[in-house]
Amino acid sequence: MNLLGYSHRKLSEYDLSVSYYMKALAVDPKHRGANEYLGEAYLELGKLPEAEARLATLNEVCGTGCKEYKALAEAVAQYKAGKRPPQSSRASW
Repeated sequence: MNLLGYSHRKLSEYDLSVSYYMKALAVDPKHRGANEYLGEAYLELGKLPEAEARLATLNEVCGTGCKEYKALAEAVAQYKAGKRPPQSSRASW
């Protein structure tokens, strides 16, 4: 489900993307990749509070040192600075 969400997000099919991420999180709410990518999707949709909620979830799941937290934290910081969120090139399988 996470990879389907990722694929649809890269195609700018955000409704499908978010739907698949939510399905992935329904199976495993602590899935680090799905939480990170859903947060990135929310930033691309201009939904900062929702992205920050995913960041808080990642903090609870793996702390601030895991790569998923760091990637989303950087994307949130860039969003707040008025920059386009970075497109992640790696997949969290």
